[in-house]
Amino acid sequence: MEKSSRSGGVQSLDRAFDLLELLCKSPNGMAIHQLSEITGLHKSTVHRLLAAMASRGYVRRDPESAVYRAGMRLCELSEYIQENLDVVARAREPMERLSRTTGETVHLVAREGAEIVYVYKVESIHGAIRMVSRIGMRRPLYCTGVGKAILATRGDEEVLRCWEESERVPCTPYTITRKDAFLREISQIRQHGYAMDNEENELGVRCVAAAIPDWHGAASYALSISAPVSRMTDERVQSLIPALLETRDEISACLGGRPE
Repeated sequence: MEKSSRSGGVQSLDRAFDLLELLCKSPNGMAIHQLSEITGLHKSTVHRLLAAMASRGYVRRDPESAVYRAGMRLCELSEYIQENLDVVARAREPMERLSRTTGETVHLVAREGAEIVYVYKVESIHGAIRMVSRIGMRRPLYCTGVGKAILATRGDEEVLRCWEESERVPCTPYTITRKDAFLREISQIRQHGYAMDNEENELGVRCVAAAIPDWHGAASYALSISAPVSRMTDERVQSLIPALLETRDEISACLGGRPE
């Protein structure tokens, strides 16, 4: 009897989650008979589960139309999740694995306004050449691979606003300082799914970067593999991209994102 009761409880949870996910994806809400038809559950079962979720604020019922919608309790909980989410802690192991696999330096950055901040770094096994990047260092979005990757997940209006708000002082002779070239680069990043930094931020260093999208599909974090230009040939870059994107997807999943 205990096993049967436990199975029934799990089944009820599964059914409740099915209903909740349907309502979350329905902008106009759904009536009990619609939910019953889609899930194959009896109307009385649907009503019972909705009533339990409504009592806790997870769903709400429109008294005039009798349509149910997802409740604000979900938004409240999502805020707690975001506040308590330690991205560095979740990214550390995948980044260290990526660095061991590639032998190169791996960075994690966070966006703050028109800049990125380095929040974690795994040094290359090749210790002869150390990069200037360090935890806490800031760089403009527009002249870094990680920054451009993040911007490429945002709308055109936000991209242009960031460009206009940046001082656009060349960090190196290779820094992009023309708007048409910058916008063309953003377009290419959206097509390819990764960004390049061809000595734009630091002379002698090339990076390949990918944004880490959250559940909205936008990104506030990005990941990169960096190496001296002598090791970072075009052929090498192409060989690194699959591992970079796989690691990106692994970290993105922790933020509620879905693999592209």
